[in-house]
Amino acid sequence: MSNLPHLLRKNETVLTKTASYYVIHVVVAAAVAYAVTGNLWAAMTLSLLEPTVQAFAYFLHDKAWARAPQMRLRTLVKTLSYYGVHLMVAAGVAFAVTGDLLVALTLSLLEPTVQMFFFFMHEKVWEKKTQRKMRTIMMACVSAAQCPHQQACTQQCAMHAAA
Repeated sequence: MSNLPHLLRKNETVLTKTASYYVIHVVVAAAVAYAVTGNLWAAMTLSLLEPTVQAFAYFLHDKAWARAPQMRLRTLVKTLSYYGVHLMVAAGVAFAVTGDLLVALTLSLLEPTVQMFFFFMHEKVWEKKTQRKMRTIMMACVSAAQCPHQQACTQQCAMHAAA
Protein backbone atom coordinates (compact mmCIF):
# COMPACT_ATOMS: atom_id res chain seq x y z
CA MET A 1 0.00 0.00 0.00
CA SER A 2 2.95 2.33 0.57
CA ASN A 3 3.60 2.29 -3.19
CA LEU A 4 0.16 3.73 -3.99
CA PRO A 5 1.10 7.41 -3.33
CA HIS A 6 4.24 6.96 -5.44
CA LEU A 7 2.23 5.29 -8.21
CA LEU A 8 -0.38 8.07 -8.14
CA ARG A 9 2.28 10.79 -8.18
CA LYS A 10 4.17 9.10 -11.02
CA ASN A 11 1.00 8.77 -13.11
CA GLU A 12 -0.71 12.00 -12.03
CA THR A 13 -0.83 13.55 -15.50
CA VAL A 14 -2.10 10.48 -17.33
CA LEU A 15 -4.68 9.80 -14.58
CA THR A 16 -5.96 13.40 -14.78
CA LYS A 17 -6.01 13.18 -18.57
CA THR A 18 -7.88 9.85 -18.40
CA ALA A 19 -10.47 11.30 -15.99
CA SER A 20 -11.11 14.34 -18.19
CA TYR A 21 -11.61 12.17 -21.26
CA TYR A 22 -13.86 9.82 -19.25
CA VAL A 23 -16.35 12.64 -18.62
CA ILE A 24 -16.44 13.56 -22.31
CA HIS A 25 -16.79 9.89 -23.22
CA VAL A 26 -19.80 9.29 -20.91
CA VAL A 27 -21.74 12.23 -22.33
CA VAL A 28 -21.10 11.33 -25.97
CA ALA A 29 -21.72 7.60 -25.38
CA ALA A 30 -25.10 8.31 -23.75
CA ALA A 31 -26.22 10.51 -26.64
CA VAL A 32 -25.16 8.03 -29.32
CA ALA A 33 -26.55 4.99 -27.48
CA TYR A 34 -29.92 6.66 -27.01
CA ALA A 35 -30.01 7.72 -30.67
CA VAL A 36 -29.38 4.11 -31.77
CA THR A 37 -31.44 2.16 -29.24
CA GLY A 38 -34.19 4.64 -28.34
CA ASN A 39 -34.01 3.01 -24.90
CA LEU A 40 -33.04 5.25 -21.99
CA TRP A 41 -31.94 2.36 -19.72
CA ALA A 42 -29.76 0.78 -22.40
CA ALA A 43 -28.26 4.18 -23.18
CA MET A 44 -27.51 4.85 -19.50
CA THR A 45 -26.02 1.38 -18.99
CA LEU A 46 -23.88 1.66 -22.10
CA SER A 47 -22.84 5.23 -21.30
CA LEU A 48 -21.48 4.18 -17.91
CA LEU A 49 -20.16 0.69 -18.67
CA GLU A 50 -18.47 1.23 -22.03
CA PRO A 51 -16.52 4.38 -21.03
CA THR A 52 -15.43 2.69 -17.80
CA VAL A 53 -13.92 -0.21 -19.74
CA GLN A 54 -12.55 2.31 -22.25
CA ALA A 55 -10.90 4.30 -19.42
CA PHE A 56 -8.69 1.32 -18.64
CA ALA A 57 -7.94 0.86 -22.35
CA TYR A 58 -7.25 4.61 -22.67
CA PHE A 59 -4.85 4.55 -19.70
CA LEU A 60 -2.88 1.65 -21.18
CA HIS A 61 -2.93 3.25 -24.64
CA ASP A 62 -1.67 6.57 -23.29
CA LYS A 63 1.07 4.89 -21.24
CA ALA A 64 2.22 3.05 -24.38
CA TRP A 65 2.25 6.27 -26.39
CA ALA A 66 4.23 8.05 -23.66
CA ARG A 67 7.13 5.79 -24.63
CA ALA A 68 6.75 6.37 -28.37
CA PRO A 69 9.16 8.80 -30.00
CA GLN A 70 7.96 12.25 -31.04
CA MET A 71 6.93 12.29 -34.68
CA ARG A 72 5.21 14.38 -37.25
CA LEU A 73 1.40 14.04 -37.10
CA ARG A 74 1.70 12.30 -33.70
CA THR A 75 -1.77 13.35 -32.54
CA LEU A 76 -3.39 12.05 -35.72
CA VAL A 77 -1.57 8.69 -35.61
CA LYS A 78 -2.33 8.33 -31.89
CA THR A 79 -6.00 9.11 -32.55
CA LEU A 80 -6.21 6.45 -35.26
CA SER A 81 -4.58 3.82 -33.05
CA TYR A 82 -6.98 4.61 -30.21
CA TYR A 83 -9.87 4.40 -32.69
CA GLY A 84 -8.98 0.74 -33.30
CA VAL A 85 -8.88 0.01 -29.57
CA HIS A 86 -12.15 1.85 -29.12
CA LEU A 87 -13.90 -0.16 -31.86
CA MET A 88 -13.02 -3.47 -30.23
CA VAL A 89 -14.08 -2.46 -26.74
CA ALA A 90 -17.29 -0.78 -27.93
CA ALA A 91 -18.39 -3.86 -29.89
CA GLY A 92 -17.80 -6.19 -26.96
CA VAL A 93 -19.58 -4.02 -24.41
CA ALA A 94 -22.51 -3.19 -26.72
CA PHE A 95 -23.11 -6.86 -27.46
CA ALA A 96 -22.86 -7.76 -23.77
CA VAL A 97 -25.50 -5.13 -22.88
CA THR A 98 -27.92 -5.49 -25.79
CA GLY A 99 -27.45 -9.11 -26.89
CA ASP A 100 -28.23 -7.81 -30.38
CA LEU A 101 -25.43 -8.19 -32.91
CA LEU A 102 -26.79 -5.54 -35.32
CA VAL A 103 -27.17 -2.94 -32.55
CA ALA A 104 -23.72 -3.85 -31.19
CA LEU A 105 -22.11 -3.44 -34.61
CA THR A 106 -23.95 -0.17 -35.25
CA LEU A 107 -22.90 1.22 -31.88
CA SER A 108 -19.35 -0.08 -32.24
CA LEU A 109 -18.93 1.80 -35.52
CA LEU A 110 -20.92 4.95 -34.77
CA GLU A 111 -19.94 5.73 -31.18
CA PRO A 112 -16.15 5.42 -31.62
CA THR A 113 -16.33 7.45 -34.84
CA VAL A 114 -18.05 10.31 -33.01
CA GLN A 115 -15.66 9.88 -30.07
CA MET A 116 -12.65 10.06 -32.41
CA PHE A 117 -13.36 13.73 -33.07
CA PHE A 118 -13.71 14.48 -29.36
CA PHE A 119 -10.53 12.47 -28.65
CA PHE A 120 -8.58 14.53 -31.22
CA MET A 121 -9.74 17.81 -29.66
CA HIS A 122 -8.94 16.48 -26.17
CA GLU A 123 -5.43 15.48 -27.31
CA LYS A 124 -4.83 18.92 -28.83
CA VAL A 125 -5.76 20.62 -25.54
CA TRP A 126 -3.42 18.33 -23.56
CA GLU A 127 -0.67 18.74 -26.14
CA LYS A 128 -0.78 22.54 -25.72
CA LYS A 129 -0.74 22.13 -21.93
CA THR A 130 2.34 19.87 -22.15
CA GLN A 131 4.09 22.32 -24.46
CA ARG A 132 3.49 25.16 -21.98
CA LYS A 133 4.91 23.00 -19.16
CA MET A 134 7.98 22.14 -21.25
CA ARG A 135 8.62 25.83 -22.04
CA THR A 136 8.49 26.60 -18.31
CA ILE A 137 10.92 23.77 -17.54
CA MET A 138 13.28 24.84 -20.31
CA MET A 139 13.23 28.46 -19.08
CA ALA A 140 14.21 27.16 -15.64
CA CYS A 141 17.05 25.20 -17.26
CA VAL A 142 18.29 28.32 -19.04
CA SER A 143 18.16 30.22 -15.76
CA ALA A 144 20.16 27.42 -14.18
CA ALA A 145 23.03 28.19 -16.56
CA GLN A 146 24.18 30.91 -14.14
CA CYS A 147 23.70 28.60 -11.17
CA PRO A 148 26.79 27.11 -9.47
CA HIS A 149 24.88 23.80 -9.43
CA GLN A 150 24.18 23.94 -13.19
CA GLN A 151 24.92 20.26 -13.86
CA ALA A 152 22.50 19.09 -11.14
CA CYS A 153 19.85 21.57 -12.35
CA THR A 154 20.20 20.43 -15.96
CA GLN A 155 19.86 16.78 -14.92
CA GLN A 156 16.77 17.68 -12.87
CA CYS A 157 15.25 19.48 -15.88
CA ALA A 158 15.96 16.46 -18.07
CA MET A 159 14.19 14.20 -15.56
CA HIS A 160 11.14 16.51 -15.49
CA ALA A 161 11.08 16.64 -19.28
CA ALA A 162 11.11 12.84 -19.49
CA ALA A 163 8.22 12.48 -17.00
